[in-house]
Amino acid sequence: MTLIPERTVQNNAQEYLEKKYRRKARGNRVFSKIEMATKKKYGSKRADGFLAFRHYFWGNIVVSLEAKSKKTLPALKPYRDEFIMIKNCLEMGFYCCLGSGAFFAFFKMDNLLLRFLIPTYTLLISALIYGLLTWRSYRHQTMDVIDQLKQYPANEKWLSFSKDSFESLSKNNQTDLKKICKARGIGLMLYGRRIKVIHRPRFHWNLGKDFIKYYSREKDVREALKN
Repeated sequence: MTLIPERTVQNNAQEYLEKKYRRKARGNRVFSKIEMATKKKYGSKRADGFLAFRHYFWGNIVVSLEAKSKKTLPALKPYRDEFIMIKNCLEMGFYCCLGSGAFFAFFKMDNLLLRFLIPTYTLLISALIYGLLTWRSYRHQTMDVIDQLKQYPANEKWLSFSKDSFESLSKNNQTDLKKICKARGIGLMLYGRRIKVIHRPRFHWNLGKDFIKYYSREKDVREALKN
């Protein structure tokens, strides 16, 4: 298979997203740009693609894109993140502690020592069992490209990769990649001869504020989206 350049993946993905979001934009106005940097105080990180538009109901919306080719294949390989795993295990331990009623021993028991030991042991043992049972689960995995996407604040984030890069991954890694991105709310698209959307991103709010403020061309974007 012919090697698909990253620039080709990037341009085609950006074009697809521009057409997709223009239908949702007030007045069909979309600010679309390849290679958009965040402000210096936010790290001067450069997104492969940036779109902004004004939604009819939700106000200003920002979409960011990261494009990958076979040359950047290592960034697509899932690996276990120990911090994420510990966090997931502790969360599960807390839910088990709450669901089993052990948590309420903290309030109901007269013995001060048991007040702390019962819920603590329940949490830790549940967390340990969950960790052992899900040691290889995609829930504890991440990818370098996800860390990259975290640097591009947006309501919706997309990862676009070439068909040849995806097919270079093992079947298990392909499955994990899709599951990890879906769990993190990242949209996935595949570029071969055309764009194929694997799944759409999850919408993220920013506590009533828009994400445009994070980007270096904030003034230009806001001017372009004016009524």
